[in-house]
Amino acid sequence: MPGPESVRGYLDAVEAQIRWKRARTVAARELETHLEDQQEEFLAEGHPPEEAERLAVEDMGDPVAVGADLDRLHRPRPQWGMLGLTLALLLVGGWLRYALTRAGAPWDEDLDPLRCALSVVTGAAVLVGAYFLDVSRLLRWAKWVYIGAVMAGVLSLHLSPNVNNASYFTRYVVLFYPAVYALWLYACRGKGWRGLLAAVAGGIPLTVVCMCAPFIQGMIQVMVIGCFLLLLAIQMDWFTVPRRQGLAAVGGLAAVMAGAVLWMLLVAGYNAARIQILLHPEIDPQGAGYQAVMARRILGASRLMGKGGDLSIQPQTVWGRELLPEMMLPEWNHDFLPTTMVYKLGWLPYLLLLAVLAVLLLWMLRRCACQQSQSGKLLALAVVLTLAVQSAFAAALNLGFVLFSAQLPLVTGNLHSMVDCALIGLALSAFRSESILRDAVVPVPRPPQTQTA
Repeated sequence: MPGPESVRGYLDAVEAQIRWKRARTVAARELETHLEDQQEEFLAEGHPPEEAERLAVEDMGDPVAVGADLDRLHRPRPQWGMLGLTLALLLVGGWLRYALTRAGAPWDEDLDPLRCALSVVTGAAVLVGAYFLDVSRLLRWAKWVYIGAVMAGVLSLHLSPNVNNASYFTRYVVLFYPAVYALWLYACRGKGWRGLLAAVAGGIPLTVVCMCAPFIQGMIQVMVIGCFLLLLAIQMDWFTVPRRQGLAAVGGLAAVMAGAVLWMLLVAGYNAARIQILLHPEIDPQGAGYQAVMARRILGASRLMGKGGDLSIQPQTVWGRELLPEMMLPEWNHDFLPTTMVYKLGWLPYLLLLAVLAVLLLWMLRRCACQQSQSGKLLALAVVLTLAVQSAFAAALNLGFVLFSAQLPLVTGNLHSMVDCALIGLALSAFRSESILRDAVVPVPRPPQTQTA
């Protein structure tokens, strides 16, 4: 049978061969552009419009064969390995939260087994939902996603309950901010120095929300990861500015911000005292250094395998029930859950857990390096760096270096684990959709034309 003679008919025949619905639009758009170029060439040769269109379609070849080739090219790339490893870590984290801390359930309703189980089930659903998310739509609406994230942070500051003088839900909103900033950078592409200035300014509201929470870990994540993403975007020529000048400008800004943070930590009174306690908690063992001293004491009594030795702590009774020695460490069932794990199970299981988490992050980082789409690479990299910074802070905290709260991804906290699942699912979705992610064309400014006599 004769093939289609119109561009629209040809595209319909090609799309019918492509099974992945998301890929149809992408493939048809690219094919239509190529057909239009071919048609323009035949028009330039003097063919009538109808004949030029027919010749362009005939020159493209059999639509069924072309559609079959595009179907093989544009297929989702499943990430079953990383998805399964994330689910395994989520299950282990839920079991640890319940099994190691169930003795404290009468005093903390978060340790209820139903809540732990619900967090695992919900986290798995969030992970799978984010995994099948259409990342191209996030990129298409990047500016509005950024505005919505800022508004969510501001609303959480006003509506969220305060726990330990901090906005409780804001800290979970802030965990998404590095990925949101990556989307904002994408929205600023191709606008020259004006776009670079807008990219820098876009980090200010995110940082202000972190400071108002206050959430120091989140602020450091946004500033450090944001600067790295901005430098990478300049290196990829997203803003069409001279690379050296752009990198120098952002590098100078990063140096100023680092100096301001160091001044806040080392000079500004209370923070300077916290740094001193961080390094030498023994100078105030019953006050600001209590958590660090107790954590190091528990770790010192731990063994390679099995439950640790005697902590020589006087038992205390609350509501007629005697507290376990490890429960004398504040946040023993939340931020210091890894410390509790080391004491009850031994160093080896804890180090094995960290090794598996490191394998997941390195695996994701390797996929970022292989990602063809620059936008998908930057978005996934923001997620990986967020989880890596969390892991580093949590590891330091559980070694007795206490500066601020930190959570181990997929292990510490019910709601926190669900947020981690959403972030990981977002990165895996970018990997899965790599074949159809297309970076918007960055317009190249034309040099001014000079008039000749």
